[in-house]
Amino acid sequence: MNFGLLKTKIAITVLCLLAIGCTSKVVQKPNFLIILIDDLGSQDLGCYGQQYIETPNIDQLADEGMRWTNAYSAAPVCSPSRAALLTGKSTARVRFTGHITAIGKHRYPEHGRIIPPDDLMYLPHEEILIPEVLKPLGYKSISIGKWHVGHEGYFPTDQGFDINIGGWTHGSPPSHFYPYKSDKDWNPSIPTLSGGQDGEYLTDRLTDEAIHFMEDNKDRPFLIYLSHYAVHTPLEAPAPLIDKYKMILKDTKIDPVYAAMVESVDTNIGRLLAKIEELGLDKNTVVIFASDNGAVAGTSDNSPFRAGKGYLYEGGIRVPFIVRWPGHIKDGSISENPTISQDIFSTIVDISGSNVKIDDPIDGRSLVPDFSQEISSQDLFWYYPHYSPQAKIPGVAVRSGAYKLIKFYDPEKVELYNLDEDIGEENDLSEKMPKKVEELSNKIEIWLDDSKTIRHTLNPDYIKKED
Repeated sequence: MNFGLLKTKIAITVLCLLAIGCTSKVVQKPNFLIILIDDLGSQDLGCYGQQYIETPNIDQLADEGMRWTNAYSAAPVCSPSRAALLTGKSTARVRFTGHITAIGKHRYPEHGRIIPPDDLMYLPHEEILIPEVLKPLGYKSISIGKWHVGHEGYFPTDQGFDINIGGWTHGSPPSHFYPYKSDKDWNPSIPTLSGGQDGEYLTDRLTDEAIHFMEDNKDRPFLIYLSHYAVHTPLEAPAPLIDKYKMILKDTKIDPVYAAMVESVDTNIGRLLAKIEELGLDKNTVVIFASDNGAVAGTSDNSPFRAGKGYLYEGGIRVPFIVRWPGHIKDGSISENPTISQDIFSTIVDISGSNVKIDDPIDGRSLVPDFSQEISSQDLFWYYPHYSPQAKIPGVAVRSGAYKLIKFYDPEKVELYNLDEDIGEENDLSEKMPKKVEELSNKIEIWLDDSKTIRHTLNPDYIKKED
């Protein structure tokens, strides 16, 4: 064998490989764009069956990605579900089960049966949030819009985000129109949102901020947490859209202003998707679309689901959930696997390859196997021992397979439903299936113990209401 010739060939091969390596583009970590809408029900989108409200851009997102048909928020109200999304932990484990209120504590009736737990109204600095998972990998991060998981000192930039625009303590904006002010003492303005011009609409403005951030950071991996204040109250939208839906919805139960807000959100998502494509980032950007809880009953038509925001019935916790990641998720795919808010955290950790050490248990599961249509199941739990402004019925719930058990604390009662046969939760099976009630009740107690949550207590001043 001619070893001199062999060495020459090897040398040439190495040089060629080095040349290729020097001229090829370095593969960048995927970008993450989380779009979280406030109080949006899945039934409000065309891709989930909505016939009246126009949502072509969100529908396109579903056509180009995966849509989940059994997606849930971690709570029937905003703050705790957001805490779960950002930490990967259940609301019980993170000890953040009720929403932040304007008066600084969870409201409950003086003579109600229970006293809600004195749990957290902020995410402790010790918690590891999504931006802190990604930061060691070189990600630039921004939180845009609603925060509502902590007061000053616990804002986004105190929790790992590089930039915060529009996020602070309160969950509802003083107004959806510039100058974003109101006459309420507790919510006069958004202190972390400056500038603007007459006629500016908040959903447009927050989208502008996301677009500017993408333009500035297109050459590095980034995380955008775009948490729209829409479609939360106050219900306000551009007048032409309201007029449009007054005509379209006159024979429905949907508020035309609410519908106008939904379409405005959709239009702005179209702007985001167009900018991602224009910058050549579409193939390397994971777009995650979700809602923090179900729609408010009476504002939207939540049928076939029962009730709405604030309730542990399906209308309060069923949400739209879509993920687009070209090359990794087949266009127009659908998953029937159950999923919940905290799964977003675990999915981002999995995709990014982050190895940040987290000591506490993480409740979320990675959805990457779902992308390839693997079938999986998980029991989902909700601990909501609070008197929500909408329902005022504290309780705890579990979904295990087709069955869902709700244990209400005030008034004390148990309800059991087979969601495969009764999605509207109209046929209570608790008396017919006592063994199933016992099985699921035991699962709830084991989960609460494992979570080490702060529990509610019985009210010594309880006065039972007469039937």
